[in-house]
Amino acid sequence: MFLIKQFLRCLIVSLFALPFSAYADSWSCGHEDNQDLVREVYVEYATSAPVPCIVVYKKPTEGFEDQTLWSAENTEGYCEEKAREFVAKLESWGWVCRETVIGTSY
Repeated sequence: MFLIKQFLRCLIVSLFALPFSAYADSWSCGHEDNQDLVREVYVEYATSAPVPCIVVYKKPTEGFEDQTLWSAENTEGYCEEKAREFVAKLESWGWVCRETVIGTSY
């Protein structure tokens, strides 16, 4: 019993030790007229720091190459803001987006 409690305690501490910024802001979008079409937007970080970062746009169901829409070397929050603005634009064009959580780095 002691070992199980110790293991759980270590697991909880380890989870809090993970850098939060390692998990990218990301969205998956489907079109209201054609659910077979998918768009993905996410922020990738080079390290656990908030910069450098890039905003990636994917069309996984159509065979297009991933596109880097924006990048930042020094300005914290820039990639996240641009990604959210782009998702809002997609939604205004009829896409239904939901936020997802993925761990990404480049």
